[in-house]
Amino acid sequence: MDDTLFTTITVAGDSALETLSLRRESHEQSGEYPFLIGTAEDVERLRESAEYNNQEVEDILREVVDFDTEAWLQERRQEAEEYEFSEEEILGDWPGEIADKGAISMHRDLLTNALRKEVFIGIAKAKEAWHLPAILKYGDWNACPSPQVHCAIHKLWADEFGAEIVSISGDVIECIVKNPPRDMEAAIRLAWQQYWYCPDIVDQGCETISNLAGTLLNSGYWYFWWD
Repeated sequence: MDDTLFTTITVAGDSALETLSLRRESHEQSGEYPFLIGTAEDVERLRESAEYNNQEVEDILREVVDFDTEAWLQERRQEAEEYEFSEEEILGDWPGEIADKGAISMHRDLLTNALRKEVFIGIAKAKEAWHLPAILKYGDWNACPSPQVHCAIHKLWADEFGAEIVSISGDVIECIVKNPPRDMEAAIRLAWQQYWYCPDIVDQGCETISNLAGTLLNSGYWYFWWD
């Protein structure tokens, strides 16, 4: 188990977000980027999954420089079209802005939503939030993209929307967003990007691109989950 990727601190569930916020405020000076993980089991899953990737973090980040994000998204669409993909069906009807945007959740029990007694916050040496998937060597299992893809996608969204990863567990990434889409067109365009990046949030979640876009409109929070 690689203990060099990140360290952890343990906090009570009811103080997790406050601690995370304070640590985030000092990131620029400390160079230590905090991210909410969840339970001890979630910590183990992150460490164990990293063991299957032998790449150096610097090599992963170097690949991101020349990564063609748009081409990757188009490839995912082309793959879907081979299986009778219907854009009209999955697009759905525009519901308007959806009030329930969701919120950071890894400090809460998944089934009851109750605050956990104890949770872990990871601390990694990272200049940017989008470096985290490279540092954690996160992904490349089932439908979850490789670390390079995660980094490239989140760099794109950091530049355009001010999105930052604030939580990573075994199969979930959560983000806070400083400059979310403000109109329907921008929200739907982003929803398509998020769908190709993480189909489960629609296929096993909100059911249509338009529903997803309705939650993304003016939202300071994003959620991704891979089965």
